[in-house]
Amino acid sequence: MSLKEILQAKPELTINLLQDFQREYDRRFVDDGFKGFGKARHTYAHMGNLLGRLAKYVQEIEDGEADFSSKDIEQKVIPDLLVYSAWLADVFGVNIEEAYIRRISDNIKRLHKDKISAEELREFEEYVNKRLEKTG
Repeated sequence: MSLKEILQAKPELTINLLQDFQREYDRRFVDDGFKGFGKARHTYAHMGNLLGRLAKYVQEIEDGEADFSSKDIEQKVIPDLLVYSAWLADVFGVNIEEAYIRRISDNIKRLHKDKISAEELREFEEYVNKRLEKTG
C-alpha cells in the first residue's frame, strides 16, 4: 500500500495507522540494514537531541528570553517523538496503541485511584480488557 493510500484509509491518523505509515515509510526510504539494536541505538541518540531541544526551550523560558519560539518543539520535537516511538515499537514488536492504553490504565490504578469512583474504574478496566483482547 502506498503512503497516500495509507493516509486515505481513514480521515484521522490513528495510532495503529501511524505505525503502519511509519513501517511503509521505513520500508521504502530507510536502509534495510537499519534494524534491531542499531535502530534502537540510533533512536536513543536522536532522542537525546530532542531532549536537548526541549531543555533549551525550558531554560530560555525560565531565563525570561522573550524572543524564543516554540516552533522547533512544535514542528520537530513532537513529530520526531512519534517517529522514534514507532521505531522502538518496531524493534521490540510492540503495538503502540495497546501499550499506551495499558500504561494509562496502570497509571490510573496506581496513581489516581482517589480521583475515580470504584464503579468507573471497574467499567474502564472491563472495557480496556475487552478492547485489548480483540486487538491482541
